[in-house]
Amino acid sequence: MIRKRGTGLQVQVYAGRDPLTGRKKWVSRQVSGQARQSWREAKKAEGQLLEEVGAGRHKSARKMTMRQLLLDEWLPWRKVNGKPISPTTLSGYQRLLETKILPALGASPITAVDARTLDRFYAALRKGGNARTGGELSASRVRDVHAILSGALGLAARYAWLPYNPALLAQPPAPRSARQKPPTGEEARIMLEEAAGEDPELYLFLRLSAVGGLRRGEVCALRPCDFDLPEAELAITGNIVFNKTLPNGFVRKPPKSENSVRLLALDARTVELIHVLLARRDAVIRDVRSVGMAPDAYIFAQDLAGSRPVHPDTMTGRCKRLAQRLGYPYTLKSLRHFMATQLGAVAQAGTVRERMGHGSLEVTSIYTHRVGDADRAAAAHMGRLLDSGERQ
Repeated sequence: MIRKRGTGLQVQVYAGRDPLTGRKKWVSRQVSGQARQSWREAKKAEGQLLEEVGAGRHKSARKMTMRQLLLDEWLPWRKVNGKPISPTTLSGYQRLLETKILPALGASPITAVDARTLDRFYAALRKGGNARTGGELSASRVRDVHAILSGALGLAARYAWLPYNPALLAQPPAPRSARQKPPTGEEARIMLEEAAGEDPELYLFLRLSAVGGLRRGEVCALRPCDFDLPEAELAITGNIVFNKTLPNGFVRKPPKSENSVRLLALDARTVELIHVLLARRDAVIRDVRSVGMAPDAYIFAQDLAGSRPVHPDTMTGRCKRLAQRLGYPYTLKSLRHFMATQLGAVAQAGTVRERMGHGSLEVTSIYTHRVGDADRAAAAHMGRLLDSGERQ
């Protein structure tokens, strides 16, 4: 349909009904002037619109901005679709949207965002996107921005609002492979010995990180019910995430991936330390409440009852201060890498992957299988490494 409107011509094409509201949808285009040439241009525009609607490529995308796509379409979709997303990751997405993406691209129509636009945007972020310092934004952070834009534009392409995903043609900065050096066996022993004398809780936290290769959130999530001390086994079934948007400020969620749900062997010394800690905590709680420690209480907790786990950042800070006093550049993550490095010399790659939670174990295997001899040997090796004077 072509009709006069103001001093020009309006072209309208019926585009079906909205699947949610049932209302008719129209796409339109404005042509200036009302002379014979203008009518020819209007007929040409009408043919283009009919072709686009017929091909399913035109769903009012010309009017949709990046802000609308990101906030009204992609973010709600991402919360409930795709791979499970943690509250921390979701909060990070929202911060990047508010501070990096929307100020620069929010008002742009989605049809105007192409690979060149994205490349220039990434370059600008890389050069001066750090709001705190005004300097460079890290390559990994720019790649986080790219992941959001690629997901949103990919959704628009899948919904036929765009003919293709332009982010696939853009090139964010390559990540820097700065591999962190793990501590040696002697350095790890010194760190644990120092912690044992000053901070017994930190000592056990670090020992579990080193012996089991656990992530910090996995250690924070440990409860008495996760241990089978007679069998010297530990079930890794949770991960602690703190975020201000959560009802209690934190959540105990499944580990990072289904392969991270795993059953680990423990060495004799670690079993003894856990047994002593649980017995001591149980006795203290009974003195106060006449009821022992709950099986689902957190072992590393902010309160006596174990209802609120310690914040992973708290343990990271305590470990960092300990390492700095000793003159070491190591972090909690370094101890996880330490286990993988040390076991690489004595265990098969499959054992190391399973112990780290990077293998292909089925989630249900944690309830149906016992740990193997290879994993018990790995646990014993890590225990000897931390407790003896043996050097690597």
